[in-house]
Amino acid sequence: MTKKHTYPEIRIKNASLLREGASEGLNELWGDGTPLHDHNHYQKTVDAYNEAWQPKEALIMNAMQDILGLHFKHNIIDVYIAPWFAAFSDPMVIGVKSKPDSFIDLLTHELLHRLLTDNTKLDLSEEDRTLSAEWMKLFGKDHRWNTLIHIPVHAVLKEIYLNVLKEEYRLKRDIDKHQKHEDYKKAWEYVESNDYKEIISQLKKSYERMANESNHDKKV
Repeated sequence: MTKKHTYPEIRIKNASLLREGASEGLNELWGDGTPLHDHNHYQKTVDAYNEAWQPKEALIMNAMQDILGLHFKHNIIDVYIAPWFAAFSDPMVIGVKSKPDSFIDLLTHELLHRLLTDNTKLDLSEEDRTLSAEWMKLFGKDHRWNTLIHIPVHAVLKEIYLNVLKEEYRLKRDIDKHQKHEDYKKAWEYVESNDYKEIISQLKKSYERMANESNHDKKV
């Protein structure tokens, strides 16, 4: 009998309040003078993102939890879609530039950041959520912070692309896309020059050890 897993409800939303409150100002600052599109235009983008994501959601969400031996802390994750925003994981906000198929990879990337930093295994404070000190022990102290935090994400992405989705083109596209972004590029170079499965194994052992140490401290 196949083991059934649970994962959060992913709600991809047209963030109209965020668009009106922040995107308009960003558009005035960085745009070419052209007004933002109306609500219906962005709703079509959100609908396309949902249509692309839904068929792969269960496969990706269950896989990332299994791969890392972690479970999301919350049962709902809202994903706010608004123009002029780069992607970030908490709160989860994603812009509108990605094509629907690439959005799958981008959302998976941000969800991995969330899972690594906000899970049921470790009760991390906001200050500790980068896990920088722990990951320096695993991957080296010479990485810049933005490279360091993407090594775990990219290792798991590689596993998902190759062995879960079995769509190797996603790996090539992701690596190619980040060639002009030095920190991301170096994180991919680390993953490509090391055994990504071993990186994941080290991560899992690290979380188990940290959880055991935390439980021990609570009992003392």
